[in-house]
Amino acid sequence: MPASQPASTEVVRSETVPAWLRIFFAILTAAYALLLIRDPSPFFADDSFFYLQVGRNFALGHGSTFNRLMPTNGYHPVWMLLCAAVYRIFPGRIAGLHAVAVLIVLLNLTVLLAITRLLRNLHAPAWVAWTILIPFLFGLQLGTESSLSAAMLSGALLALYEFFQQATWRTGLAFNVLAAFAVLSRLDSIFVIASLWIAVLLWCFQRKNGAGGSMAMRVHLGFIPLYAALWGAYLASNLWWFHIIMPISGLLKSHNGNDHLLGRNLPHTAILSLVISAVSLLVLWRRQRDGWLRFAELPFFVGVLIHAGYITLRMTSETRWTWYYVSWAILAAMTSARAAMCLFSSTPNARAKFLPADRNRLRLASISFAVLLSALLWYRMGWRHSREQVAENTAIPALRTVLEANGPHRILAYDQPGGMAYFTRLQVVPLDGLMADRNFQTELAQRGIGDFIRRDHMDGFAGPDVPFGQEGWRTYCGHLFLESTKYRCEPWKPGPDGEPQWMITGVEVYSRLPLAPAGYIALPPDHIVWTRQHYLTVWRISGADAGSTARAD
Repeated sequence: MPASQPASTEVVRSETVPAWLRIFFAILTAAYALLLIRDPSPFFADDSFFYLQVGRNFALGHGSTFNRLMPTNGYHPVWMLLCAAVYRIFPGRIAGLHAVAVLIVLLNLTVLLAITRLLRNLHAPAWVAWTILIPFLFGLQLGTESSLSAAMLSGALLALYEFFQQATWRTGLAFNVLAAFAVLSRLDSIFVIASLWIAVLLWCFQRKNGAGGSMAMRVHLGFIPLYAALWGAYLASNLWWFHIIMPISGLLKSHNGNDHLLGRNLPHTAILSLVISAVSLLVLWRRQRDGWLRFAELPFFVGVLIHAGYITLRMTSETRWTWYYVSWAILAAMTSARAAMCLFSSTPNARAKFLPADRNRLRLASISFAVLLSALLWYRMGWRHSREQVAENTAIPALRTVLEANGPHRILAYDQPGGMAYFTRLQVVPLDGLMADRNFQTELAQRGIGDFIRRDHMDGFAGPDVPFGQEGWRTYCGHLFLESTKYRCEPWKPGPDGEPQWMITGVEVYSRLPLAPAGYIALPPDHIVWTRQHYLTVWRISGADAGSTARAD
């Protein structure tokens, strides 16, 4: 049975999109794209500049390094290679930043076109998916690798549909290549891709005795060497250059029980995507139990659930960034469009709960809601977001001026390392370890932070903006922050409102893998070089400031 053929007796008609609605979403997409290309920084997270910094260093011949002090494999490989290709053409920091924004826009358009074509083949209203995907892709991905991941996943789904229609070596090649690169674009997509691959294998078994069944099985199994070659090359490159095989999320794993409370790691976007997908799949199971549901959407959902379990049970709360959940949003967009197809269909049916006129009113009300919601989201996630002040335009120019004149020049950073490294000439070492290889974490645990400071001549530490009030005290003082720092605080003079304030006087540093104390750095107030409220503070440090315990002088 072709995957698109319904198993139930009800046959739905194709849902057409009114011309005016297409024009509305086209203008909306263009408006998002214009804002992103004109000024990318408000739409980029600090982590985005990790890729840009490494990609630029790679393009300029410095190798795979964030700070030119140590190597790094802390990235999803295909996006980093694309960033490096951009900087090979546009080596300037600002020109390269805008070029990457153009690349992201092109990838987002690829996602929208692929999903639109897929839903057209499945007779589902694409505008439902656009309502979800356009603000998610342009407003919540924050300049990361997830736009590439979304393009690969949506392309793989479209290729899978073509394979289900006609299982040939050509369609099999398209699906398997895109599936393999979907994982290399974002490594935790392995859960979804593995679930889909197994589902296709089951589909081939079901068809084995039918027309073309043996051919489908040969094609599907015949591409196993492709995965071995592509994924094997990535693992071998890690082993060759970095002497270790470790997934990208290795440094984000946690043994802290507080990180694994149910839902603590999942943002509202992820939970909403799960709810939309679950409700839509229930509607489809009752109304449109076809091959696409059984061999594509349900396996995709299983992969998402495994991903959710992995994040909840193994990862730190740093996974609350929305770019972790691009596969979830794609599933929500696809299944909600297909569920809407069932609800809007006016095909007469004895079991139908709504008359055709009722369904038409429901469709018009849904379109009106989608237009209103899309306009409101563009105002909030597009226009207002583009007007926000960012560190690259406010804090970093002042920081750059002060540090270029007086130093320090090699800085340990508790947070915000990406922008500091990209927009200044600072050599920044993130203490969360995400832009270093595993050896850095091992050395921290075995030799301590003092040895690293003395050996690599680190002369600065970037920590929270001081002084701070009660909220800052709850966040930083005596509590492990980002699994890497725990600050020692002392009372400070009251603030302008009379509320008590606190001053940082030192920091305990921890290695992440293994999680272990790595020493103490004294941060006396008279060593402060620069501070900016709501951003960070820079202290001057030396080997004499670092010791093995919090009591060291």
